[in-house]
Amino acid sequence: MLELIKGSIFNSKCDLIIIPCSNSGSVSWTILRELTGNGLPYYRKAIPTGEVCFVQNTGTYPNASLVGYAASVDAYGGITTEEVIENILRTIKLRCQNDSLQKVNIPLLGTGAGGLSAKKSFEVMKKVFEEDTQILLCVYAFSEEIYSELSSKTAAERNSITNPRVFISYTGTDPKNREWVRDFACKLRRSGVNARIDIFHLKPGFDLPQWMTNELLMADKVLLICDQYYAEKADNRKGGVGWETMIIQGDMLSRPEQNKYIAILRSENIDQSLPIYVRSRYALDWSDENQANKGFNDLLLNLFDCDIEPQIGEIPDFIKEKLEKEKSHDTK
Repeated sequence: MLELIKGSIFNSKCDLIIIPCSNSGSVSWTILRELTGNGLPYYRKAIPTGEVCFVQNTGTYPNASLVGYAASVDAYGGITTEEVIENILRTIKLRCQNDSLQKVNIPLLGTGAGGLSAKKSFEVMKKVFEEDTQILLCVYAFSEEIYSELSSKTAAERNSITNPRVFISYTGTDPKNREWVRDFACKLRRSGVNARIDIFHLKPGFDLPQWMTNELLMADKVLLICDQYYAEKADNRKGGVGWETMIIQGDMLSRPEQNKYIAILRSENIDQSLPIYVRSRYALDWSDENQANKGFNDLLLNLFDCDIEPQIGEIPDFIKEKLEKEKSHDTK
C-alpha cells in the first residue's frame, strides 16, 4: 500500500525510515541537519548504487527503530535510473517481510541531485508496493508543487479497511500464560490484526527499551494481559512490564479520554491481577476460556473501530401523536 504525504519523513512514526544518500555515503545538508537534530546514526560509508544499508536506531529519535541508508544518487554525476530505485525498494520490501515491519517513511528517491522526475520515482514505488497489503509505504513529497502533481488517489487511499496494529503487553513468568498469549497473538493475526509481540518481533541485538517504546508509540491499540505476575511487575516497575507501564501511564495521564489501552483479565482475582493504574478502567474478564472465546469477536470489533451502537429508528406514531396533542394543548 502507498500513501502520499506532504512534508518531512522525520515528522511521523514508522518502523523504518529511509534516508537518501549517494554511493559515497554523503547526504544533503538538509538531511544532515535532520539527522543531527534528531540524534539519528549517520552511516558515513560508501554504499554501492542501488543498495541499502540498514542501521539500528540507538539514539534519541523516538519515531523509528530502524534506519535505512539508500544509495539512490551517484556522487560522481551519474543520472539515477528507475532500475536503481526499484532495486532499493525491493531490498526494503524484503527487509520489512523478514523483520515484520509494517510502516516505512521514504522520500521520493532519485529526485533532486539524481535527476529523476518525481513522477517516475513515484511510479516505481507504486509498482513495487501498491499491491502489498502488509506494508504501508508512506511517500513524502517535500514541496506543495510536487505533492499536488502526484496527489491522485493511491491504493492506500482507496482501501477503506486497514489492518490495525496491536501491541500485546504481558509477562511470561507463568509458562502457561506465555503459551496462551502466543496462541492469542496468532489468532489475532489470522483475523487480520497486525498483532505485535516480543516472541515474533523482538530480534537479537535490538535495544529492548527502545523496541518496547517504538511498539507502544506505533500501536493503534495496546492489550494488557493481566495476571498476578503482570500486576506485580507493573505496580513495582519491574522488568519490561515496568518500563511499558511508565510509558502507558504517562500517555493515559496526558490523554485521559483515549481508549487505546485495553486490559484483559486472565485471573479471577481482580485485586491481585489488575495493576493499580488500570483499576478505574473497564477491563475484559477473560478469566476462563469460555469467556475468552465468547469475547473474541467483540474484541475484534473494537480493534477495527467498528461502530456496534444500534441505529436509532423512527419515533413511534403514538408518541408523535401524544406530543402533538400536548403541544396543541399548551398553545391554547
